[in-house]
Amino acid sequence: MNRFYHLQFLNDVRFFFAISLISLVISFNFNKINYLLPLISLFGSVMLAFHAYYLIFSRNYSEYIEKRINNHLGKDAYITHKLENRYFFPIQDKKIVVAKLGKDFSWFSFVTLFITFYGIFLYVYGMYNIYTTLNSIYYFLFIILLTLVTFITGYWWFIKNEGESRLKKVYDE
Repeated sequence: MNRFYHLQFLNDVRFFFAISLISLVISFNFNKINYLLPLISLFGSVMLAFHAYYLIFSRNYSEYIEKRINNHLGKDAYITHKLENRYFFPIQDKKIVVAKLGKDFSWFSFVTLFITFYGIFLYVYGMYNIYTTLNSIYYFLFIILLTLVTFITGYWWFIKNEGESRLKKVYDE
């Protein structure tokens, strides 16, 4: 289940990185491409968060199944969930999407934050150019509104833990 989502995630990362680099290079000679940079960044972040959303679901589901089997057997025959929690990120802990800060910070967290900050740079660069060079206040405000809706929804689902709390309710039944 995770394999194909990881493959699609990596394909999407490469695709959005290539599109963003091409767009950045073009933007030096053709200012109007700056209109696309915040949209590329927002769309890329939503798509990559969707992959994280599925990863969180499948990791929770796998952990639930392994714990049920181990409980039934009376021993820890399946430990994949323990390895994933230690090596990648603890699935049940608070995190920024899939980046765990603090003592459980990992390479996985670093890569997640690296991609996030790259997207933020792309977004800010595009917004700065839209505001200062292209002088399009209505488009600028539209992108701000779209960003707020995206951020609020992501905060509600990931940071406030709405998604994982829904899973926990099912597992606790």
